[in-house]
Amino acid sequence: MPNPSPIELRKRAVAAYEAGEGSYERVAQRFSLCSRSVVRWVARVRDIGSVAPLKKGGGWQSPVDLDTMHAVAGEKPDGTVEELTRAYNRRVPRPHRVHRSSFLRALRRTGYVFKKNVRGPRRASDPTSKPSGSRT
Repeated sequence: MPNPSPIELRKRAVAAYEAGEGSYERVAQRFSLCSRSVVRWVARVRDIGSVAPLKKGGGWQSPVDLDTMHAVAGEKPDGTVEELTRAYNRRVPRPHRVHRSSFLRALRRTGYVFKKNVRGPRRASDPTSKPSGSRT
């Protein structure tokens, strides 16, 4: 969500509309705004007497308990994300278990570096068949 328009701009647009300088569309055009914004600001002034923006809403809280996550990561510092998630889920009650992607986001937010691949030797990238003869 973008940041709200400055309060001074809101006040000037509402004052221009209420002074009869034009319709919502004309005032919006004059200040390079959306006409719906001017409508909302005028209605807000009439309802509560202020053009101040509302508090930003939305968002959500991470379901991952950070204290438990730090403890699990401290016990298995070189574990993969899957291993850490399994260890975390064994420690928390059933309704609070999380998916690997949620655990990974929590790790990233708190600055942990994690392994991308499972431990073990990498597979070599060999050709699938031997060349049959010389190419000329």
